[in-house]
Amino acid sequence: MDLTITNTLEIDLSKYDELYKKLADRTLKILDLKKEFIMSVTFVDKETIHQINLNYRNIDRETDVISFAFLDDESEKTIKSNFPIDLGEIYICYDIANENREKYGNSIERELCFLFVHGLLHLLGYDHMEKDDEKIMFSLQDKILEGFNIYMDKNDLIKEAIKARENSYAIYSKFKVGAALLTKDGRVFYGANIESSSYGLTCCAERSCLFSAYSQGIRKDDIIAFAVVGDTKGPISPCGACRQVLCDLVNGDVVVYLANLHGDVKEFKVSELLPYFFDGSEL
Repeated sequence: MDLTITNTLEIDLSKYDELYKKLADRTLKILDLKKEFIMSVTFVDKETIHQINLNYRNIDRETDVISFAFLDDESEKTIKSNFPIDLGEIYICYDIANENREKYGNSIERELCFLFVHGLLHLLGYDHMEKDDEKIMFSLQDKILEGFNIYMDKNDLIKEAIKARENSYAIYSKFKVGAALLTKDGRVFYGANIESSSYGLTCCAERSCLFSAYSQGIRKDDIIAFAVVGDTKGPISPCGACRQVLCDLVNGDVVVYLANLHGDVKEFKVSELLPYFFDGSEL
């Protein structure tokens, strides 16, 4: 796939050059399309996509993604030619993707990759106007994205933990801590320390984050990374209780990033945080 990406925004989106190329190749492989194709993707803001939607679709509102397919017929995808076939253009609104990220608890990577695959399938002739067509298209989306590495890197997850720290309720200690965990499907769950006047009832950020995720159906096999951040001289260190809960609720090979606000980071596997921990096998 020959893919041209244009970014009209003042945001670094260069990582999507490689991500989108891999997703496009994966899509063609799953669909068993062996021809050479070319296409373009443009990242735009709300105002631009609103204007495109109005001018070309007569719809007076912004949307998350718009595809302009250059192939009029399904048979054109298999035409015999020595030249690449131009599939068309995709316009993706970063602003709405970011709003959806906050609304659904996904990472921005997950949202932008979803919109790309959605738009690409439209270029390839799929739609969701009818129930049966919707089932086919959405099933393909899931298959293409399933298991694909679209996850944020450790620095991105640490930034999410810093964001979570802003919601800390540390009115007694003034020691604010934030935590964030990442799941296989790209969702991010957050936690911050919440203090009680009965100090022993205070809940740390790590446990707050895990309990929030578990209460929404997440289990240990869903979790792929965990980050904790505090305003400490070196990387923050979880307390013993949180280490125990991490060992109980997260698989031992999951990496935990311990960081401070100055960019210092240490990495440990969950199994390294509390050697010889007490587990359910003893009960």
